[in-house]
Amino acid sequence: MRAKFTLLAALFFSLNMLAQVDIQKRFQSDTRKYYVWNKEYDKYELMETEYENSVVDVREIGSKTNGYIVISMVDNGQVRMHHGSIYQFKQDSDEEGTWLIRSKFMRGKLTYNPKENTITYLYDADDKRYNKLMIFYVKTDDAPNASLKAIVKSD
Repeated sequence: MRAKFTLLAALFFSLNMLAQVDIQKRFQSDTRKYYVWNKEYDKYELMETEYENSVVDVREIGSKTNGYIVISMVDNGQVRMHHGSIYQFKQDSDEEGTWLIRSKFMRGKLTYNPKENTITYLYDADDKRYNKLMIFYVKTDDAPNASLKAIVKSD
């Protein structure tokens, strides 16, 4: 009996190991602030406050250090998209998390602060620092696919 229980537990554990953890978080934003690093004053300067729609998708596949991030922004009637693969995750405090991302052409850093409901996105890095940053004022979508309607067949 003990051998059967051990075999069953081992089988259950091995099936869980093969299961893929796939978590997606979607954030909606109507306001963002755009800053650029000023070398003369040695600080970030606010360039523009934009009251346009943005969507930030964070998809973790398997673990918090694997997945990708897509940031889609409407900017003066045009859509801009930033995206990259997650290669590192840091938990700065109890709630706040930071993902480091990179793609073929860029590297960036995305920090979510749930207390202030902000996402800070730093990008366009050189050897010393990130030269540009955006602060998104966000609200979380409870269901990432809430806008998709289920088709129900009725007779």
